[in-house]
Amino acid sequence: MDRTGKIGVALAIITLVVWQIFYSKEMERTRLAQEQAAAAAVASGETVAAAPGAAPVVAGTPAAPATGSSVAAAPAAVVIAPSTVPKATEVLEGSEVKWTFTNVGGGIERVVLLNHKAEGGRDLLLNEFGGVPIGALTESFETAVLDPYEMEVAADRKSVVFRRTDSRQLKIEKRFTLQAPTAELEHAGAFLWNLEVRFVNQGVAPVTVPAYALRAGSAVALHIKDQPIYTGINRMNSGSTKFTDVSWFEGGGFLGFNRVPRPVYSEAGQIQWAGVTNQYYSTILTPVGETAPEVLARRFTLELKDWTEGGRSGEGLAPVAVDGGLRLNATVLEPGRDLVRKFTVYAGPREHATLRELGGGQEQMLDFGMFGIVSKILLASMNWLKGLLGSYAAAIIALTIIIKALLWPMQNKSTASMQRMQALQPKMNALKEKYSDDPTKMNQELMALYKKHGVNPMAGCLPMFVQIPIFFGFYNMLGKAVALRNSPFLWVHDLSQPDTVAVVAGFPVNVLPLLMAGTMLVQMQLTPKTGDPMQQRMFMFMPLIFVVFCYNYASGLALYWTVQNVFTIVQLLLTNKNTRAGLQVV
Repeated sequence: MDRTGKIGVALAIITLVVWQIFYSKEMERTRLAQEQAAAAAVASGETVAAAPGAAPVVAGTPAAPATGSSVAAAPAAVVIAPSTVPKATEVLEGSEVKWTFTNVGGGIERVVLLNHKAEGGRDLLLNEFGGVPIGALTESFETAVLDPYEMEVAADRKSVVFRRTDSRQLKIEKRFTLQAPTAELEHAGAFLWNLEVRFVNQGVAPVTVPAYALRAGSAVALHIKDQPIYTGINRMNSGSTKFTDVSWFEGGGFLGFNRVPRPVYSEAGQIQWAGVTNQYYSTILTPVGETAPEVLARRFTLELKDWTEGGRSGEGLAPVAVDGGLRLNATVLEPGRDLVRKFTVYAGPREHATLRELGGGQEQMLDFGMFGIVSKILLASMNWLKGLLGSYAAAIIALTIIIKALLWPMQNKSTASMQRMQALQPKMNALKEKYSDDPTKMNQELMALYKKHGVNPMAGCLPMFVQIPIFFGFYNMLGKAVALRNSPFLWVHDLSQPDTVAVVAGFPVNVLPLLMAGTMLVQMQLTPKTGDPMQQRMFMFMPLIFVVFCYNYASGLALYWTVQNVFTIVQLLLTNKNTRAGLQVV
């Protein structure tokens, strides 16, 4: 390796160390700021009891204003209304899911995905934190008062009904019905409930049904060091899919300075569905036959002790979580009249094919980006190869070989053209020196030289231009492919996570990205040198760029790029051997 190459590698390592230190300190500052805000709120007024995972809230805290604005308030609390009705729960189990229903709030308290496992092989839970059941109705989103309901479970255990009547003789009945299997819902049906909410005015005077918030439960990162950009609130507003991650709640400010926290996210419009989500799983509320006027979300920080109670790793800061919901329109009910609103409740994996079965564009929450078509082709191909080979690691390697085989003719042609360019370098330098005062004439002579020797100056860049969409297609696909979770490969325990083998001075040692950088440097040494020295030095930074992209990302991406580098090295060795012998420039 030459001096420039050594400098490039050193810069890559230094950049990663600095980034890791900065990220850790920034997370710690955010955590301390949240704790100080909560302590200040408690000191300034009377507090109410908070559920686990939620900070205390000042009594009388005003509601948050519209989207983009904020108030300096602690995160919302969960308050259980006084009642003589004892808490009761019922567990219903299907082929893929186990649901725990509760009469406190009248909804789904906990969801266990039976065929998906979390860290350490424990059960994978949805709505584990936050304390608000999925399907609960609360008048305030900021302070969730959970009313008690009478609960009735059908004999076939495929439906649950909750009933309560308030002091105004407004009866609320919520009926959860498990989705029956259909051809259209082959996969999604196992994770789906139909929810019917009925309001009945049993009194003698008109009653206003409040603009209730229908709660979607909460979502939290799967691992303590997961990137926060994957946890947040998804929704479709007037046909447009949007996603807001938990970083939004930290507030604005140039480069993160002078941030003003924003406790609640609110967006008005015609909300067709909304869901809280982490990197691989979502809980989605979908109105049936109408739209909701507003989507709501808030962020809360978990206590580390609550996080580790489930057997998770405690190395680092406990992650932040998000809960969300839909605001319903207020309605005046005359005596004896009723109002029925219908919804579907999905709690399960963010699989493209499964979400597509739900309709309404819910598969768009995966958002594969500008190279989405490439990501979808790669995802379908990877799943098909996994079915043949029985391993996602083998599927990624096989898919890489197939891609390299398809690009082999282009790579050969590119390498041969670059070798001719390299052989022409003395003649090109002579022309540049001869016509240094006449750029137009120099370019004309260079073009004539290229044409005479059959050289395309852009041929060397063509394989890279083709590989970039494939790389980002893999990048977006592997970061959201739930099937990749817990898939091992050699020393890698989970291809959806970085392959950290050790932590040195707070810096994770991830092997595959380092192997990837090493194979890139070897590939660059074998690639014929073309262009001026400045361009060549710029290319030396390519390993740094790719390492930054891959270092703390799914190790499946580094596996793909490392394998393709190895095959490119083999290809270059063969091409160089076959073409150099007959290369002549006259």
